[in-house]
Amino acid sequence: MNEQEKQKYYGNEAFETIYEKAKKDYAPELASFTPLDEKTLAERIGAALRPLYERAIASVFRGNRRANAELDADALSRGMGSSTFVSDLKRRQTEAAAEDVRELESDYGAQLADQLYKAMEGERDRALEVEKFNAQQRSRASEQAFESAKVLYSAYLEAKAAQEAARSGGGGGGQKKTTETDQQQVKNSLAQAVAAARGKTEAIPGGTAVYSYADKEQVRRIIGSDLPKYVELRSRVNGNTPASKLQQLREISVK
Repeated sequence: MNEQEKQKYYGNEAFETIYEKAKKDYAPELASFTPLDEKTLAERIGAALRPLYERAIASVFRGNRRANAELDADALSRGMGSSTFVSDLKRRQTEAAAEDVRELESDYGAQLADQLYKAMEGERDRALEVEKFNAQQRSRASEQAFESAKVLYSAYLEAKAAQEAARSGGGGGGQKKTTETDQQQVKNSLAQAVAAARGKTEAIPGGTAVYSYADKEQVRRIIGSDLPKYVELRSRVNGNTPASKLQQLREISVK
């Protein structure tokens, strides 16, 4: 049903009463998702990524120390001692090692930024998927509730029309017979409507016993009650009883 077709139902107090109850009966199950913030993601990525670079940096420093030690040993073997030439070679090796470390740190920063961006995109995508799923659930539940409310509202109008026709009928014995027939039609229409649109209504233990043990006047008040009382009473009385069983109980109760 499109929005234009729905407009004729909006603003109707009786329909709105039924619709509000139906929306509770068809309340959707929604998914929940809380995206991780940038700081948390960065900490998690860094915890996985940083040890690899720390080991690489430590390896550079170890290599530099080893190279310097080899230069010193070679210089001593040649009788050069701590010459300016050896010191200059060691300085160059240390500067090269420092440059290697700077490159590793730069690469680490680039990798962290790239993975953080992708992780944040993933969190946003998941949040949008959950939002889309929940929107679909709400839309589907709203349509189901609306269709259910339409069925009950139609039955309510038929019931009221039948009651008014019965009250305005002719006198004598014919009136009593016509009234009883109309009441039976009202009961049947309500039974069918409730059976079709009951959805998730909550039953009370022994609710259907009303039809077996209550007096006829009480049953008639339940069947013919006006909104919003009808909406409440129909769920309490009917519960999860099959429509065929309700029909039998209602027919017996008013004989």
